[in-house]
Amino acid sequence: MDAKEKIFFEEFESLYFFHGNSQNWAMQDFHIHNQHEILLFLSSGSTLEVGNRRYVATAGDLFLLNNEEYHRTRGVPGKPYERYVLQFDPELLREISEAFGYNFTTVFENRSGDFIHKIHLPETNLARLEQLFAKIERNIINEPTGNILSVKIKLSILELLVTINEIYAFFIKEQKPDNGHMESIDNRTGMFKVEAGEYKELALQRGRAEEIKKYIKKHHREKLGLNDIAQKFFMSPHYLSHSFKKETGFTLVQYIANQKMATAKSLLKEGYSVTEVASRLSYSSDSHFISAFKKHCGITPKQYQRF
Repeated sequence: MDAKEKIFFEEFESLYFFHGNSQNWAMQDFHIHNQHEILLFLSSGSTLEVGNRRYVATAGDLFLLNNEEYHRTRGVPGKPYERYVLQFDPELLREISEAFGYNFTTVFENRSGDFIHKIHLPETNLARLEQLFAKIERNIINEPTGNILSVKIKLSILELLVTINEIYAFFIKEQKPDNGHMESIDNRTGMFKVEAGEYKELALQRGRAEEIKKYIKKHHREKLGLNDIAQKFFMSPHYLSHSFKKETGFTLVQYIANQKMATAKSLLKEGYSVTEVASRLSYSSDSHFISAFKKHCGITPKQYQRF
């Protein structure tokens, strides 16, 4: 920020929500307010300046600004600037946080100098956040008394904050970037994109693969799929599939099958029937389990039990 530029304080209600687009939107000066702000860009090209940092936004970028950071946004002249905006006074949630024993505003507090204000959401997580914003919007529209601070509206905001906390906890706490001007997480690669055009790994792929392997080992008796695990670990299915095979030598489907087969063999030797094993490992039917077992082991479950 140029030393000659102004910063002004803007007064908002304790809770402010906006969804829509604007033409030729441009803040001339930086501003600051008492509310924390969540900003989800639905269009590309706009810029957001936070202090001395300047970010170029693309559709799917999520920004978190706390009430101590001065900032301004500017749309692209002649193009729509579409976004979701939620501003809330942290005092609104203080008693709720104490009652639940959970800090809903943790990502807004105790920020280091290299805090990354922006992440680019993979498609599945973008859809998830859009649904949560839309839920808040519906609750506000349908509130019969016009009470912007109704219980239903507050609960939908808490749900949004919990989801955002999970996303940031997963991405940011694993490995802090060493460049304070990092731009976004590339949807295809899962890496941070920096202004200089270089790429830096968000987290060690090997460490990520180990976490996923532990999760599969713990939950392999359940019905697991690529999309389920990708959503759990806030990754795109494409990137998860590619990086997991690179680190382990197995596709995710193969690794899950290996875990299921190891348990299946153990259960069969313990005397469980084919039907019981199929059920315990969440196969859709006995025939599905028998087919999978024969493909993996070369013999049927019954034949295996006879050895």
